[in-house]
Amino acid sequence: MTVTLVAGPPCSGKSTYVREQALASDLVVDYDALAAALRVDGELYAHLDSHRPFVTEARDAVLDRVVLGNHGVRRVWVMASAAKRAVRESYRRRYGAAVVVVWAPEEVCLRRAMGERPAAWWGHVRGWFEAYEADERDLVVRETAGRS
Repeated sequence: MTVTLVAGPPCSGKSTYVREQALASDLVVDYDALAAALRVDGELYAHLDSHRPFVTEARDAVLDRVVLGNHGVRRVWVMASAAKRAVRESYRRRYGAAVVVVWAPEEVCLRRAMGERPAAWWGHVRGWFEAYEADERDLVVRETAGRS
């Protein structure tokens, strides 16, 4: 079984990357999708601070179950911003994850955030680029999908 953490700034193309790489039988753990599943309106990108501990615990419970084994899953994809090196390292240690950083320029991410996400995402994008710590062990993939 392989676990791959797909990290990168908000609006960089992490979801697109996973859709292009994953098989129908793969398990995809997406914070945004989990957060939406726990909302009555299913809003994908309007995260509520009051839901954060529940979403985080749900994500971690799925991943902890993955490492227990006794299932048919062969590949797991985890999407997270993970700007800090220590966060990516925790996925390596805890889940044996390979790390892929999907990179898109800040201007591209900001343009996408303005067109596709609630206003708060502008700050999320800026914050990621301010906090990002490179790690030579990460595979950096330049996002090339021609999204608007």
